[in-house]
Amino acid sequence: MDSIVVVGSGGRPYREYAFRSLATRFRVSAVLSAEPTWQQHYLTDWIVADPTDEAALTEAVRTLTESGGGVLTWDETVLERTAAVAEKLSLRHMSRDAVTRCRDKYLTRTVLADAGVSSVRHALVRNADEAVDWAERTGLPVVLKPRALAGSIGVQVAGSAAEVREAFALAAGAEFATLPTGHGVLVEEYLDGPEISIDCVVDDGRVTCVQVARKRLGFAPYFEEVGHLVTPVDDQPWAGEVDELVTAAHHALGVDVGVTHAEVRLTSNGPRLVELNGRLGGDLIPYTGVLADGTDLVLAAADLALGRDVGPLTAPRRCAEVRFVFPESDGVVRSVDVDGATEVAGIAHAEAVAEPGSTLRLPPRQAIPRMAALIATGQDEAECVRALDAAERGVVGVIEPLGTP
Repeated sequence: MDSIVVVGSGGRPYREYAFRSLATRFRVSAVLSAEPTWQQHYLTDWIVADPTDEAALTEAVRTLTESGGGVLTWDETVLERTAAVAEKLSLRHMSRDAVTRCRDKYLTRTVLADAGVSSVRHALVRNADEAVDWAERTGLPVVLKPRALAGSIGVQVAGSAAEVREAFALAAGAEFATLPTGHGVLVEEYLDGPEISIDCVVDDGRVTCVQVARKRLGFAPYFEEVGHLVTPVDDQPWAGEVDELVTAAHHALGVDVGVTHAEVRLTSNGPRLVELNGRLGGDLIPYTGVLADGTDLVLAAADLALGRDVGPLTAPRRCAEVRFVFPESDGVVRSVDVDGATEVAGIAHAEAVAEPGSTLRLPPRQAIPRMAALIATGQDEAECVRALDAAERGVVGVIEPLGTP
């Protein structure tokens, strides 16, 4: 078995499937910020190191790859440093420059505009007055977002000057783990139409769009991701145009190797790129793709890191949908029981996401305040929705309202 080193982890509900998949074919080591708990079952070795310390991270990866192997991460917070370490150690990985162009949303927009790809009007603003001025000159509504966060955190659509000021405050004050803040807010023209994500395999500059997920959004005017439907799309009229757009974006941003996660709006004027992430998709989307009889993108990422042939890439042949269950109001979680959901026909995965004692506040007061995750499989979208509706009724969450003694 070849060796692969994973930098970072992510939470058990969202990334255990990835460790489990890797362990079927590789000797898996990890560089973690703390001693492993649930991850240990899948690991042959590990080193605890501060992921914000590039020198310490370099030494840890060097030690774990002394006898060969590759390195990868699906953790957005350590993506740039992992790329830098890989360059220092001559390990196969997306370049640090390409990762930076993807991570910095303003830089992404600038590079794409210079290349004539996915034209979207945008500006980097430093205060609410600048945001209002640009929005009124360009035309409302607009979307404001942090320059370099993730997971739609701090993103809001605004349809008036007052809402622009509110959205600027939200974006400027948003935080997520160790990702950078305080260097400007991006304001963009509002892109109408549904949103999809496209997961790609990139090998020596050859971009293959492998699977598409239709994004489910909730809690307007915020862009909270409440689910994703993975489904065959070959017969969709926009499929070819989306493929061309995503491929051109990879080339413009210099992304030449790795598994990536692009987000696209299918607007009335054609598809427009929202962003391109230089890592495996989150929110259980890759796992949902496997349940839809598609390629295991986790294994593809490891093969690419090792310079191996990724083999045939199979698009999903049926439908699978992940849905996240939210509390009805802010509160402290006492328990979440998904046993009733697991008994529903068509449910392939049901898991509590929130730990007892955790506090959940609905958007925009907290990022990703979820109680549970459900995945259904079926021959079509309607079959998945029926199963998920029934399963959601089977999730029992005991939530103590905030302020109750």
